[in-house]
Amino acid sequence: MTDMAITFGSLFLIQKIDFTNPQNAFYAQCAFGAIQLASILVYVYIYNKINSKPNNTVVRVPTNPPSMFSRPDPNEPMTEQTVTEYDLAQLKKLFTQSLFSIGITIFLFIKMSIIQPMAMQTVMAPQNLFKNKLFKIYILGQPESKFPRPWVEESPFSMGQPAAEETPATEQIDNSNNITIPKASKDTTTTTTKSRAKVTEINDESSSEESEKEEKTKKNKKKYL
Repeated sequence: MTDMAITFGSLFLIQKIDFTNPQNAFYAQCAFGAIQLASILVYVYIYNKINSKPNNTVVRVPTNPPSMFSRPDPNEPMTEQTVTEYDLAQLKKLFTQSLFSIGITIFLFIKMSIIQPMAMQTVMAPQNLFKNKLFKIYILGQPESKFPRPWVEESPFSMGQPAAEETPATEQIDNSNNITIPKASKDTTTTTTKSRAKVTEINDESSSEESEKEEKTKKNKKKYL
């Protein structure tokens, strides 16, 4: 929710800036260049941090990882990678996405003289970098156990929730393809116990009625005798 507010708030403020003023356009270009250069330096630093401490822990990764708009398939074939290989692949994907955004922004500025995307990228680039798990682990020093691999991309329309759909309560599938059946709830157990108690009471009542009938029958027979 905060990300959406920052994005739309920034877009609203950028629309209020007069970029026909050469000074404002110059400031936007300088800010864009500085932010993108800083982002690239951060990527290089993360790359060196990953290679400085190789982690050979094996991670099971889907052969075709789901996109941010699709749900993970539990039947998807898995491949094995080390943590170092996985992190380098994620860093490469992040770097490629950044280069693509930079290229599109520069193309729009050179060919169409549109400078608003530059100002928008000045806000979006740091925001996306701070949200990235590689940045949180290797720059902010947060524990890796907080972000178990493999990672699922977040949908921009999911309000910060992962793009995966929750599995039914009766059957949950984890990353290792193991099926876990949760324990019955206390309410279910209590209801079952109460129903059993009612059946027992009914049986006791029926047995007492039968015994009374038998006693009456015996008394009647004695009278006739």
